[in-house]
Amino acid sequence: MAASVSRTEAQLLARDQPAQPWHQLSVLVVDGRPPAASELGRLIAQRIGYAPRFRQKLAGTGLQAWVDDRGFNIAGHLHSVTLPSGTTIEGWLAEQLAVPLDRLHPLWDATILTGLVGGSWALVVRAHPALIDGADNVHLLHELLDEQPTPISADVPDWRPSEDEAAPGFAGLLRNVTDPLRAVREAAAGLGGLAEYGVRQVTTVPEPRHVAAVECPLADLAAIARAVGCTVHDVIVALATAGVRGWQVAGDKPLHDPVALIPLAVDDGGTSALGCQVAPQYVQLPVTTITARERLIAIATLTQARIDSDRLVPVAQLTDLAGFPPPSTHAVAAATVTSGRPHQVLIANVPGPATPRWLGERRVRALHAFASTVDDQQVSVGVSSLDGRVTFAASAIAPLPTFARDLVDELGVLRREVR
Repeated sequence: MAASVSRTEAQLLARDQPAQPWHQLSVLVVDGRPPAASELGRLIAQRIGYAPRFRQKLAGTGLQAWVDDRGFNIAGHLHSVTLPSGTTIEGWLAEQLAVPLDRLHPLWDATILTGLVGGSWALVVRAHPALIDGADNVHLLHELLDEQPTPISADVPDWRPSEDEAAPGFAGLLRNVTDPLRAVREAAAGLGGLAEYGVRQVTTVPEPRHVAAVECPLADLAAIARAVGCTVHDVIVALATAGVRGWQVAGDKPLHDPVALIPLAVDDGGTSALGCQVAPQYVQLPVTTITARERLIAIATLTQARIDSDRLVPVAQLTDLAGFPPPSTHAVAAATVTSGRPHQVLIANVPGPATPRWLGERRVRALHAFASTVDDQQVSVGVSSLDGRVTFAASAIAPLPTFARDLVDELGVLRREVR
């Protein structure tokens, strides 16, 4: 049965334009020999039924719906690329953020990227946040990774697309919900979504994409948090703030304290696949504060009110979920942009499992979660943890030449100060 595009999904889709694509890019760094595309395709075919939106496309004009793609072919969404000589992985990833997803098919693709430093490889998955709501629809990567090495078998479940290819129409919406007022709101979102939520965003001038990434031991961040009496989340935000500060300096911008959207997980009664909802929180980052310790203390003070709330979900609850939830949580965090308050920075901190995860029989070493900047955002930082490591994946509208160094330097200063 076709599902109408929701109000939130319409807002997210309106932000994705040919000149300024908006999607997320998940990079899994994986051990072992890279799989053949056919092997990866077999694993996806076995698991994609648990992420059904990844087999659906947009249909209809004006009032749109998600419908099964009757021509769906996993192989059409898979690519194998060897990093060209002289191209950095950062440059290649930035190019991927600037390439629109094909609206005629499900809004995702996956690339087996080889030729990286040290002979390693990565699985790079691009997906639109509108595919994922964290409740009925999770990210494909949520279902692909296992807690133990698991051979990829030959068995693939049979699947046939629904015969209903068309958008349900206004009358169909009224028949399929018990609340007629809700149906009207949903229909309005589909009919007016691009106009109501897209006019402010429309642009025909492409902006260049720039990315940078760095990782560090989670234990170092935890030690700093214990010494200062704050949370690991506070330390993560402080390190990201150092990266933003360095970005301003490198770009010869006046130092200023930008407003940051920092989504937080709040209790939803355990009704969703993520075990939480993701709510927006806005913080004015203390970029102009002089020392690393003072910046950390300022951030801890700013976030304390939300931390004291009994609705905040404990980290252990987030990291003990089945599957691999960080990609789903990153998508839901990105969707908080629809809350509407202007901000210049997005910092999405998503804790992941403290134990290894496996893609088939290959161990996943790290997840880097990049997102295109959108609206007034100038810098977006996706923070992920896995198996004792924390990664910071930044994208920006201007180069990030010192982002990794600034973040590592800030970590070193904080470690020295808390000894």
